[in-house]
Amino acid sequence: MEGIVYNIQRMSTKDGPGLRTTVFLKGCPLHCLWCSNPESQGFRPQLLVFPNLCVGCGACEKACSHGAVTREGKTFNRDCQVCTNCGACVPVCPARAREISGKAMRVDDVMRVVDSDSLFYENSGGGVTFGGGEPTAAGDFLLALLDASQRRGYHICLDTCGLCEPERFQKIMERVDLFLFDCKHMDPEEHKRLTGADNGLILKNLHAVLGAGKNVRIRIPLMPGINDGARNIEAVAAFLHRYGHREVDVLPCHTFGHSKYAALKQPEPAMISYLPDELSAVLERFSKADLNVTVVP
Repeated sequence: MEGIVYNIQRMSTKDGPGLRTTVFLKGCPLHCLWCSNPESQGFRPQLLVFPNLCVGCGACEKACSHGAVTREGKTFNRDCQVCTNCGACVPVCPARAREISGKAMRVDDVMRVVDSDSLFYENSGGGVTFGGGEPTAAGDFLLALLDASQRRGYHICLDTCGLCEPERFQKIMERVDLFLFDCKHMDPEEHKRLTGADNGLILKNLHAVLGAGKNVRIRIPLMPGINDGARNIEAVAAFLHRYGHREVDVLPCHTFGHSKYAALKQPEPAMISYLPDELSAVLERFSKADLNVTVVP
């Protein structure tokens, strides 16, 4: 069993309780306008080029057999129409201005990394978290990883947008201890405009996981003027209150990943971070809707 992994972060403290290893699976069915990890969206390995790091040595041009390397002033970039994302230019770059996001890994390969920190899970109440991209889009590869983690007795967390066929999601539910469930927008048309898909399946799966009494943390990526209005927050509260759920995590907008858009030759999202007073006003809307907020930096 093999899948595409774009990162494995060890000693994570933000993806569930305790110390954790977070496995990021590549590929996502959504294309959120504010995505801070655009390299996570595609399902195949992708080349990123950071022109600000390029020293203009030309080693990449010599290594590329496809003629995809282009000169832009004193630096080298690539022609996306010609580039095959083979990665031949990556190891020869002395400045590390080029990198490949995503590589094929077997279940055993992934679990070997996860297992290396098992002692820390035991001592901290941690475990393994699977994220993305959207991990449920990995299909049987994710299920195999969940089964391998269950056999080892690890606490399993899933960071998901919830866009998954219900039959597959049911199988996943049976294997996961904690869900970090994104709630981007409650209006289906607005959700489609912002992410490329409506939220029908998402809300159906959220209904299933809350109704089953699973351990769930609702996470709201908070975007200025997009999903932080009183109307949307009240709609989130109305949905969650049906299940006696009043705790939400909010992830305020940031611009940390914007350089990756340039590295992929994609337009940057027009998003700006909150000023402190602006964020305080938005958090007050959650309080008025009877929701208890934890801000996740």
